[in-house]
Amino acid sequence: MRSVPALVTSTVFLLTLGSLFFRSTPPTAVPVVAADTKANHPEETFTADSSARTVVASFAQAGRPYYPEDKVVAFPDPALGLGTVITVTRAMPVVVQDGKRTTTLRTWQSTVEGLLNEKKLELGAEDRISPTGPTSLSPNLRIVITRVARTQVVEKETIVFQTVIEKDYSQFVGGQKVVQAGKNGEKEKTYLLIREDGELISKTLLSSATTTQPQTQRIQQGGLNPVMAKCVQYKDWVVDASKKNGIDPNALFYRLQKESSCNPYAVGYGPKGQVYEGMFQYQKGELWNTLSTNAGFAGKSVWDAKAQIYVTAWAWANGHRSRWPSP
Repeated sequence: MRSVPALVTSTVFLLTLGSLFFRSTPPTAVPVVAADTKANHPEETFTADSSARTVVASFAQAGRPYYPEDKVVAFPDPALGLGTVITVTRAMPVVVQDGKRTTTLRTWQSTVEGLLNEKKLELGAEDRISPTGPTSLSPNLRIVITRVARTQVVEKETIVFQTVIEKDYSQFVGGQKVVQAGKNGEKEKTYLLIREDGELISKTLLSSATTTQPQTQRIQQGGLNPVMAKCVQYKDWVVDASKKNGIDPNALFYRLQKESSCNPYAVGYGPKGQVYEGMFQYQKGELWNTLSTNAGFAGKSVWDAKAQIYVTAWAWANGHRSRWPSP
């Protein structure tokens, strides 16, 4: 059986504890007691009354911030409803800027490297961190992680087709026709893009290759100068004869108009009574016979319009141009 003095002592202790935890007045904070001499992990002690039935509720009642990383001792257990004394040793706050996101992390690690491992913050092969891994942590130290990403992109570029204008002496000036439609080509360019925290830092061309060749547009524009209406009928002969002999069809057409106004039966007379015959006014005599034979029109009449055109074109190309005025 317990002695009377011991029973009295126990009763006094319980009454004292009850008066401490069953007060209806708000709890008062106990001044901070530095149980940990290291400034990195300060210690705080405060009380909460019986209405706080959890550790988190106890922190809220006392107006103290609660962080899961902190080390907390509560006695007695708040769940008993007797009130409790909370002793908390704070984890160290460290500010981490990871790319464009900034957060405050709390840790018991002592170095930057330890923090990264604890929080599973992995660095890519080219990512940068400041300060470096071996650096010791201190409260509210700012750690900056720069994320570096390399990607290759392929961009397509249009190769605009070129246009070539050709003179077409089968058409008069002002006429035009497309003999080959143009078509754009395509080129692929491969670039290396380097981004830091999502922002483009550099763009380097790695390769360039033409995947589709462009097709040149060819346009033929009329090259023949306008002529008298009655001369138009001889256009094809003039153009063909000029092309075969490498002479200017405009000059041949001009002379044709000047000599006879495109009349194959024209007859002209010189100051000394000379007679000139046909479209290009050949002087009557052996000249026509000689030139027509050499040009491949032997036996053709001087009045033959086609023969006159082809023979004259040959004559101009073979040393007889001076017989006619220029152009």
